[in-house]
Amino acid sequence: MAIFAPACIHAEPAKTPAQAAERGLDFLIKDANKWREEKQCSTCHHGTMTVWALTEAKSQGYAVKAETLADMTKWTKDRLLEKIDLPRDKRPGFSMVNTPAMNLSLMAIAIPKQEALSADELKRIAGHLFRHQEEDGSFAWSSAPAANRPPPFFESDEIATLLGYMALSPHVPSDPKEKSEARDRRDKAAAWLAKSESTDTTQAIAYRLFRDVRAERPAKEVQSSTDALLKRQNKDGGWGQVKDAHSDAYATGQALYFLRLAGLKNDRDELKRGVAFLVSTQNDDGSWLMKRRGHPGVTPSNNIWPITYFGSAWGVMGLARAGGK
Repeated sequence: MAIFAPACIHAEPAKTPAQAAERGLDFLIKDANKWREEKQCSTCHHGTMTVWALTEAKSQGYAVKAETLADMTKWTKDRLLEKIDLPRDKRPGFSMVNTPAMNLSLMAIAIPKQEALSADELKRIAGHLFRHQEEDGSFAWSSAPAANRPPPFFESDEIATLLGYMALSPHVPSDPKEKSEARDRRDKAAAWLAKSESTDTTQAIAYRLFRDVRAERPAKEVQSSTDALLKRQNKDGGWGQVKDAHSDAYATGQALYFLRLAGLKNDRDELKRGVAFLVSTQNDDGSWLMKRRGHPGVTPSNNIWPITYFGSAWGVMGLARAGGK
C-alpha cells in the first residue's frame, strides 16, 4: 500500500535552490503515488528514479521520511528482483537488459552510503548483466522496437553500455591477477565503447565523464571530458539533450549532477547558472516542462507523463547535488 505524503501548497515560486528541490521532491512523491495507484507497477521512471532522487536528497541533508523511502524502495525492488535471476529471454524485444537494474547500480556508485540496495542484491544484478551482455561487448537496447524505447532514457546502445560498464565496476577485485568475470566483461564493454562512435548527446558526455572519474583517469583526460560537457551549456544556463536543443530539466539536472561528481564546486559560475535555470523554470507543482522525443522515423507519443517524471527527477537531483542545502 502506498504511503502518501501530502503535497505542499505553494503560493509563490521557489526563491532558492533548496526550496525548488523540496518542491520537486514533493511532486515526485505525489506523482509516484498517483502512478502506483493507477498503473500498479513501478517502471523505469516512477520506481527507479523515485528511489534515486529520494536517496540523493537524503544524502545531501534534505528531510526525507524514512518510511516513504523504505516503501518506495520495496515497491521498486519487488518488481526488479522478481525476475532478475531468470535466464535471458531470447525472444526479440524481450532480451533487453534490465534498465532499472543498471540505473540503480549507478545510484549505488554515485551515493556510496546508500541503503536501498544490499551487496547481495547488487551481486544478483551483476549476474543479470553477465547474462545480457552481447557477444560484441555491448549492452543493447536496440533489440526492442524503436517506438518502445524512446529517448532520452533509452537513447542508444552507447548509453546502455556505459551504464553496464559502470554497474559492473564494484564487482571487479582489486587484485589485477585475480580471475574475474566482471573484469573480463567490463573489458569487452570498454573495447566496444572505444571503437564505437559517440552519439554526442549530453547524456553520453555526462556518463563518459563519470566513467573517467570512476576509473581515475589522468587529470588531463577528466578535464577534457569536463570541458566537453561545459561547452554544451546554453546561454540560458541550462543544457539541452542534444546539441543546439532547447534547455530542459533532464539534461540540465544530469549535467549538474555529474559535474559535481567530477569535483566541480557549487560556486562555479557554470553550475550557478544551471541551478538558476532550474529554479526559474520549475512549474508551480514542482515539476518541469518536458517534451517527448522520438528516434528517427518515430513519432513521439502524446503521453508526457514518463518524460515529465524523468526530467523532474533529474532536476531535483541536480539541485540537491549542486544547489547546496
